[in-house]
Parts: sequence; C-alpha cells; structure tokens
Amino acid sequence: MKKANGKYDLIKIIGILVLLTVALTWVVPYGYFQGELVTKDITRVGVINFFDFSLRGMLYFGALVMFLFVLGGFYQVLSKMAGYQNLIRGICREFKDHEVPLVVAISTVLAIFTSVSTEYYAFIVIIPFIITILNRLKVDKISAFSATFGGILAGIIGSTYSTKVSGQFANIFTTNAAIPNNSYIWARAIILLIAIVLLNIFTVLRLKKTQKSKDFQEYDRFEIDSTVSNKDKAPAWPYVTMFILLFVTTVLAYMPWTTMWNIGLFTNITNWVNELKLFGVPIVSYVSGNFVEFGKWNIFTIQFVMIFATMLIHWFGNMSLDDVFESYGEGFKKISYLVVVLLFVYAILEFAVMYPVVPVMVDKIAGLSKNFNIVLSFISGLVAALFSVEPQYMVSLAGTYFAATYSQNLDILIIIFQTAFGLLSFIAPSSAILMLGLAYLEIPYKEWIKHIWKFLLAMFIVVVIVLAIMQLSVL
Repeated sequence: MKKANGKYDLIKIIGILVLLTVALTWVVPYGYFQGELVTKDITRVGVINFFDFSLRGMLYFGALVMFLFVLGGFYQVLSKMAGYQNLIRGICREFKDHEVPLVVAISTVLAIFTSVSTEYYAFIVIIPFIITILNRLKVDKISAFSATFGGILAGIIGSTYSTKVSGQFANIFTTNAAIPNNSYIWARAIILLIAIVLLNIFTVLRLKKTQKSKDFQEYDRFEIDSTVSNKDKAPAWPYVTMFILLFVTTVLAYMPWTTMWNIGLFTNITNWVNELKLFGVPIVSYVSGNFVEFGKWNIFTIQFVMIFATMLIHWFGNMSLDDVFESYGEGFKKISYLVVVLLFVYAILEFAVMYPVVPVMVDKIAGLSKNFNIVLSFISGLVAALFSVEPQYMVSLAGTYFAATYSQNLDILIIIFQTAFGLLSFIAPSSAILMLGLAYLEIPYKEWIKHIWKFLLAMFIVVVIVLAIMQLSVL
C-alpha cells in the first residue's frame, strides 16, 4: 500500500491545487479585464460544476491526450523490434563511461530547440528513446529527468524566439510591432545560457554522486523486449535512419520560420507540392490532402508521423498487424497514468479560466503600489502562472491588465512574466511538462524538490540581476 501511495503522490499534489482553485471561487469575485478590471458577484464552483469541467478536459485537450497515447503505442511497437534493440545496444556501447557528456549534450540541445520552438510538447516524441538509453547506461532517474524534461523546462524559462512562450508575452507586451520577439533578446539569451549551465552543473554533480552507488532503480517504461528472436541478424540502420528523420522533422516542423524569422523557404516548397499537377490535376493535394508547411505544425501532425512510422515497421519489419494493435494496446496502458496526470493538471486551468478569479487577485497585488513595481509585478506573474498551465492563458488572465496599466514598461514585463512562468514550471503542480516527466519516471514530488531547489534559488538570483539591469537601462 505504501508503494501505491508513493506512485500516486502526483495526483494528490495536483489535486490539492485543483481544490484550491475551486475554493478561491467561493471567496474571490469573478473578474476580467476590459480596458480596466470588471468585477461581478462571486460565482462558486458547485459539485456538479466540478465534475462537469473536470471531465471536459478530454474534449478540450484531446489533442494532447491522443498524442500521449500514440507515443505510448509507437514506442511499445519499437521495443519489440530486434533492429531497434540493436540500435539501443550499439549506442549504449559507444557511450559507456561517457554518460556525463551525453547527459549534458541532451539537456543542452533540448533547451536550445525548445527556446525557439512553436510547440515544446513536440520534443517529448524523442524522450522515450533517450530514456531507454540512459536507463541502460545506469543514469539515475532524476539525472535522466534533468537531461530530458529538465532541458525542455530550461528552454521555457530561457525562451528566445518561441511563439509558444516568449512569443505569447511579446505579442501583448511589445513596443516593436515589426519584430516583437526581438524585445530584450539579449536578456532572454542570457537567461537561457545560464539556465543551461546551472542545470547541467547540478545534474552532473548528482550523476557523479549516484554513479558511485550500487543502488540503481530501473525506470524505463518501454524497456526493450529481451524475448525477441533473431537479434543478431536484424539490421539497426533502418532505425538509425528513422530516428534521424524523426528528430530532424520535429526540429524543422516546429521552428517559427515565417512568424519570427521571416523565412519563406518551407512555405514556397509546401505550396509547390500542394499545387503540383499531373494532366492538369493537383494530384498530391487530391490524394493526400494539403501538406502543412514546417513552422505551422500542431501537436496532431507529429502523431501522423509516428503512425506512419509504425506502418513502415509493419510493412518492412515483419510485424503483423495484429501484433501492432496488441502493442499499441499495451502502450496505451503504460502511458495511461500520464494521461490522468495531464488531465488533472489541465483541470486547474479549466476552473481558472471558466471562473476567473485570478484577475481580481492580480489587481489587488499590483494595486499595492500606485506606480509600476517590479517586485509586485513579479509576484503577480507568479500567481497568474500558478493557475495558467500554458503561457497563452497567463496572458489572458493577467497580461492584458499589465499591458493596459503599465504601457511604459512593456519590454521589461516580457521578462517578468516569462521568468515567473519559467521558474514555476520547475516546481508547480500546474506545470504539465514537470508533472508528465515525474509521472513518466515515477519520481516522487518531494524528491524532485529536494534536488532542484538550489538551481531555482540560483536562477531566481539571476532573474533579479537581469531585471535590475533592465530597470537601470530605462532610467
């Protein structure tokens, strides 16, 4: 029973914040910003409302739910393929006794790409592959988390050109309409660099410490199937090719080519493919439907890539369709806990958006000073981030208020809101990436906090210094 309680501690932690969000609707008035704060009567979440909106998560966030299910099925199929197993073994042989540079490289690459991506969830596609390698190399689970999900979190706090993160804040806190995401790019780049360095320092220190211990716990959800036959004869190169293409496709598809960098190459290529005609008929668009250009993919699109790769394994990997379906069912089961965690996290957002009390709270905090105050603004950002889950909802709950009230301080507000959201993403129960990662690796919440608090303290000091420099630069 003790083990079960430990496994589901994340549900309890998130559930407490869900109940807090609901409880606030009983004491704080409903409010929203329309040029200025508009408040109405207290609108309480009742029992029926609670279960109604809790269950609506499957509808509102179905794309993410399906993404996780497809991810689980895809990797369960791979775990049974001898060629994929040989690829894993080959990589592990190459990096044996070189775990430290591997972990540093993984977290750095993920952080950099996340910082400029249009959708950070997409990079979870390659994480089960990385986790399998790190598990076989005996990298402890917290170090593995830091290298993978931690790298994504570092990219969030240090977002530079990401339309998912900094782009959301830049669109409302902008003084440069032509290239809004260039506002204080140096500050965001510094935060990214320091976040990567500090994260890797604390990860390496822990990794070196745990390597001396013989107490290693397996944590791979998709450990390769040791019962598969013909291991030695199965070539690994098709899977090498597949993962190279998967990674390159993910990177190219989720970069802001046109929205931030004004690069029209992929738009032109996609238009040419969609308009390609045979005997006057646009045969490609008729048969396959219009292709979506790189830079405008959503979380649905990458699922098609995984499903297509699965069909290639079925056709060329001698895996029957029955085995494919069976593996997908097994994968769904293995990933189901992550789906439950995700829906609990987004329940926080549903109540915060449908019963918006956060704007009233933000107004009370910021209103403690008659003038713009960095400290109060940062605290307001933390409060908004705690209930927002994603940056776009943080903008709707609090960003419009600050944009209208402090129009002379918009550039610095980008950094305030981004760093507030980024810092909380490392510890808050409303951080979807954090909770998915902890659930995937079955890391207790307290154990993660015990590891990460020094990093957060250091990053908080960095943020304070950066904000102070920015404030002095405008005086």
